[in-house]
Amino acid sequence: MSILDQLTKTIAQVGDRAKFEAEKFQKTTRLQAEINELRRLIEQKLLEMGQRAYDLQRAGQIHAPSLAELAAALDQLRSTLVAREEELKQAQNEVYVPPTPPSPTVQSVPISEAPPASDAPKTCPQCGFQMPARAIFCPSCGTRVSK
Repeated sequence: MSILDQLTKTIAQVGDRAKFEAEKFQKTTRLQAEINELRRLIEQKLLEMGQRAYDLQRAGQIHAPSLAELAAALDQLRSTLVAREEELKQAQNEVYVPPTPPSPTVQSVPISEAPPASDAPKTCPQCGFQMPARAIFCPSCGTRVSK
């Protein structure tokens, strides 16, 4: 067998394999979609059946302890849901209130170790604030005042 015949045979095999895999993928994807749709329909019917059983139990037409327990649990969940929905509404309606600035506090003014020659108030050379004679820093602007 020539190399060209082997190459042709190999290409044909690869083509057949690709076709097989594509068909397999289509089939499995279609089946998976059908299975998912059937599961969704089953879930929907179970929900409908559960709602009907709940309604009949609440109306007093079904008397089963297990249904009564489930109905009570469902009622509790619904009341919790209503409370959470109300909390959500309140949280959504909250408005930001900026904090009020703190009221000015009295600052202690650092004083020098040695008492000044006179007890006359000093004037800040930066802002003109009248400060105690022993002040090292201006309590108004923070400028260091010479001794």
